[in-house]
Amino acid sequence: MKWIPFEIYRQILLNIPIACVDIAIVSEGRILLVERMDAPAKGQMWLPGGRVHKGELMRDAASRKAIEEVGIDSNVGPIIHTAETIFDDGPDGIAVHSINTCFFLFPKERDIRVKLDNHHARHIWTDAIAGDFHPYVRRCLLAAGLQRSSDG
Repeated sequence: MKWIPFEIYRQILLNIPIACVDIAIVSEGRILLVERMDAPAKGQMWLPGGRVHKGELMRDAASRKAIEEVGIDSNVGPIIHTAETIFDDGPDGIAVHSINTCFFLFPKERDIRVKLDNHHARHIWTDAIAGDFHPYVRRCLLAAGLQRSSDG
C-alpha cells in the first residue's frame, strides 16, 4: 500500500473524519493493549488498529492491523463497539476526528508472541478496565466483556 503524501493527508485531516478499525485481540480472557508512541493519544494504552484503506473491507483492515502492529495472525470476529474520537493533538497540531469500529480478534496460534511495530513502546494483556484508560478504550473493553478494576 502506498503512503499518502503528508500535504494531502494534512488536507484530509483538516476536512473529513478518518475511518479506523481497532482490534480487541482476546487470549485466555485478556485483551491486548499497546502504548502509543505517536500522536494522537501518545503515551496512552490503546487497542491496536488504524486507518482503513480505500477499497479495503473493515474486516480485512482489522486482520492487517493485527499483523502489522503486533505480529499476530488472527481470525476476525464480530464488531463489538463503534464510536467517534476527536483529538486536538494530531500530527502537525491538526485535530484528528476518527470514526472507529472495534472488532473481536482471535489469534490463530496458541503460543502468542507479540511483535510490536515501531509505533508502539510496550504492550500489556489486561483482564480488567483501569480507570486511567481513555474513555473510548474503556468502552471497547466493556463491550468485550471485561469488568472495571478496583481503581476504575
